[in-house]
Amino acid sequence: MFKKMMAMLMTLVMLLSATAAIAETADHQPVTISYYSTQAGVDDETVATLAKFMEQYPWITVNYYPCGDDQLAAWLALYNGGNAPTVSLLDCGQILNYSDYMVDLSKVEDTSFWSHVLSGTEFFQKEGSDAVYGIPGSYQGFSLIYNKTIVKKVFGEDFDVNTVNTVDKLVKFFDDIEAAGYPSTVVFSADWALGAHYLGCQLFSEWLGDKATQRQIMADLKDGKGGLIDNEHFNNLMDVFDILKAHNINKADPLADTQEGDLEMLAHGKVATMFQGDWNWLAIRTFENIDELGIMPLPLTNDETDARNGKILGSCPKGYAVDKFQNTPEQQAAGVILAQWLALSPEGEDFMVSLIGSTLPFDNVTAVNENPLAVSTQEYLSAGKILDCSTYLCEGPTDFWLVCGPFMQAYLAGQMDRATLADEIAEYFADLD
Repeated sequence: MFKKMMAMLMTLVMLLSATAAIAETADHQPVTISYYSTQAGVDDETVATLAKFMEQYPWITVNYYPCGDDQLAAWLALYNGGNAPTVSLLDCGQILNYSDYMVDLSKVEDTSFWSHVLSGTEFFQKEGSDAVYGIPGSYQGFSLIYNKTIVKKVFGEDFDVNTVNTVDKLVKFFDDIEAAGYPSTVVFSADWALGAHYLGCQLFSEWLGDKATQRQIMADLKDGKGGLIDNEHFNNLMDVFDILKAHNINKADPLADTQEGDLEMLAHGKVATMFQGDWNWLAIRTFENIDELGIMPLPLTNDETDARNGKILGSCPKGYAVDKFQNTPEQQAAGVILAQWLALSPEGEDFMVSLIGSTLPFDNVTAVNENPLAVSTQEYLSAGKILDCSTYLCEGPTDFWLVCGPFMQAYLAGQMDRATLADEIAEYFADLD
């Protein structure tokens, strides 16, 4: 009898669900839209996720466009062929470059989803405008990745890395680790890591002040008005880099390292720290017997009351944008629904968190993240302890790291002094069109 009742109840639930879907579909005109994603290597999983969306919104059909090898070229080819994707997951810089094609998401009919966004909208806004052209798709944190296993062995189970909140304390932290028999840090020497993550993202960031201050310093450098050698923040940044250099496990041959080799040393307890970001988990998770890892701030001043010393850097690399150039108003409305759903639904969360291992900049995330570095980022993000570097990433010269990264490599190898480095950076800006 119980089984018969359960079967009847299940049948009733299915009938009610089907009836609700039919009724909901009847209230909307069927519409076909398209989705283009630059999240490569997960096409099958993306299709499966979109199928779940279409189950929930049966009047919307979504066609999926995979990105291919040259992501920007493939996206532009769709536009040139008159098949602009309704929704695109793109790099923040791309969205801003082509914002004339995009819906201003701050003015859509339902803006309630913005109340869940902790950070990231600044990466999709142009200077002097309140328009927002993308919904943050993920968030990345970077600073000192540290081996928790080593730190616990040296300082005890209850040690709080956030107490390392001055440069002097950082030096003592490194010295104590080395006294216990562990190398304290490794400096990853790739030009993009030194030029973008260490130099660019920190030099032109909230460390300098608000966005107006950051923009003014970049403008002064372009106009040849400002040098860096007398800039306090530049010198603080390089003072700490000198500390990293002095403690670098590879200091005998600092340019001979590899990203995989550095990460493997960090993950296997052969070095305690490395300045990099949570995205490195994709490589780290392929290793066996991984130690416990986390992210801690990198202090740049000796002022314990300086709140910046307790923050990590954060960026929003990609976002969901909706086309208004080749899509009808009906398609745009459906596209906004899809973009919100991909960002904020449990299914979208599961895709980005469980599969990709990303941090999400929202206050309602329930998916469990198995990326311990992303968990650290989420903690700092939720606590509001993030240093904004969107001015550099969205408005700075796109080839800064490509040109200035080798200067940082030369400095790391002892082939260039600080004054020359400052002059080279200033000359680079002065030569910009």
